[in-house]
Amino acid sequence: MKRLLVAISYLLLTLLPAVAQQRINEAAECPVVKIKAERLPDLNIPRSGHMTLCVNGEPTVIGGHTTHFVPTPTAEYYKNGAWHLVQLAYSHDDGCAVELSTGKVLIAGGHEKELGIGQTFMAEIYDPLTHSSEGFASLDTKRAMSAALALDSGRAVISGNWHHADAIEMFDGKKSFSPVKGVSVGRSCPFILRTARDNAIILNSRDTVGGLITRPVADRLHGDPLHIPLLEQWRLVLGDLFIPSQAAFIGDEAKDNYSYLLMVENNQGQIAIARTTGEAFQLLPTDVPIPMNCDWGEIKYYYYILADRQRQRAYILGIDPNAYASAQSTSRLYIITIDYAVTPAHLTLGYTDVLDDFDITPLLTDDGNLMLAGGNPTNSNFHPTAATWLLHVNPQDAAAGTGFPLRGWFIGMLAAFIIIALLLLLIHHKRNRREGAWTSPAAQKEGKEVLLDSEGDSDLMNRICQAVEEKQLYLNPNLKVADIAGMIGTNRRAISDCINAHRGTFRQFVNAYRVAHAQELLRSNPDITITDVWMSAGFSSESSFYRIFKAATGATPKDWKQTTA
Repeated sequence: MKRLLVAISYLLLTLLPAVAQQRINEAAECPVVKIKAERLPDLNIPRSGHMTLCVNGEPTVIGGHTTHFVPTPTAEYYKNGAWHLVQLAYSHDDGCAVELSTGKVLIAGGHEKELGIGQTFMAEIYDPLTHSSEGFASLDTKRAMSAALALDSGRAVISGNWHHADAIEMFDGKKSFSPVKGVSVGRSCPFILRTARDNAIILNSRDTVGGLITRPVADRLHGDPLHIPLLEQWRLVLGDLFIPSQAAFIGDEAKDNYSYLLMVENNQGQIAIARTTGEAFQLLPTDVPIPMNCDWGEIKYYYYILADRQRQRAYILGIDPNAYASAQSTSRLYIITIDYAVTPAHLTLGYTDVLDDFDITPLLTDDGNLMLAGGNPTNSNFHPTAATWLLHVNPQDAAAGTGFPLRGWFIGMLAAFIIIALLLLLIHHKRNRREGAWTSPAAQKEGKEVLLDSEGDSDLMNRICQAVEEKQLYLNPNLKVADIAGMIGTNRRAISDCINAHRGTFRQFVNAYRVAHAQELLRSNPDITITDVWMSAGFSSESSFYRIFKAATGATPKDWKQTTA
């Protein structure tokens, strides 16, 4: 009998893919869908350090450098199934590009020499109707790795720099640039977010030499620097993609609603979404936390959120952390879809097959899909790629993936092993009964038999509580019985039965700790937001936090906080 138990246990542990159980558990938290990735024709020129945007309905890549880290004075637009090359007036490697209110594109700055050295003053205007470009003026400050935001009347505000002094300047919409003011801290590849019809803020977490900015401050186009309380506990995710800040815009300029989505992380590395409205910052409530792991391991997210205002969806892209570890990048792509129009926002985790020869250089197409064009698949600026991929994320796209990814053979295998597991438990149960299984008093009272460690019910409950309390396991929103069992060194059945006999269900047991932790946060931090409380206390969503907290205390978190103030 012992050999049979060992053999079946071995089969369960080795033949049943570990991803199967994790996939089921993750699906219960965040819906999972497969996304089709389509290889499109390559760019004419391999490039990286380029800007990507969609203008006049045409996906367009601008500038960057090509093989051997040499800047290229070209752009390309995608039309009729092919990329078409355009000659630019200047090279713009790690420059900035923004579509103006006139429909034309301002292109400015970039590195002065090969190998990403220096900065330039060069600026030009690209006309997507004629596919022509004209150099016309000089920036006030020479720049690389800067950003621009379009304002009314063809104007644009520009800021950010790399290994050079930073400042804010303005393009007048005609032929000239003029200085506006200095900045409280220099930034590279900053976000420039419009906060009013004639004002904007500039922020990032990376300074002009690549260091981390820890000050929770944004510079205003007009006015003193802005202190942002949310960024005291959350920081903007580091990144250096050359995508216009307008790509994260979810507001309505016609109604003076200036709202954006930004990706932030806390000290534990948990990713969340910040929503800005004017100068107010708050976490976007989501129905589940952003998953940091999936079937295939950890997910590394890139820092930019691309918003599709027409469909009221936004996207975060990620890859396997070791995708660029070899000479050829191979990884699945992960796409978090954010349905931000509902409260709490609904999240879906998408994934592709394993892809090669790609980099995260995204743009949103007019038909609501994502395109990746060029980049550094080998993490080397000397060997960029010309590869282009289309990710079918638009749910109305016939090629878009939907549904839960389980193949028939997998379901059959899973069913077979579930049957084996049930037989194993039945055999184990009968053997313990014959040998005199120990039954807790609480279980006897309810007429139930509970199989526990021979050390006894009380001792096991003490060990469970000690593990949960000392390591604060309840702060993990994805905590499972198996996690505690593995830590204590016993089986899930014993843990579950013991908790059921003494503390109710496993969820009730864990949620009691979370509520207590939330109460302590509310009590000791008078200025803390409710969103920060539920995310810090291990709850999976704001709605579940309110429901569980009120059931436990008889009051909403806000009311409870007021009574203890």
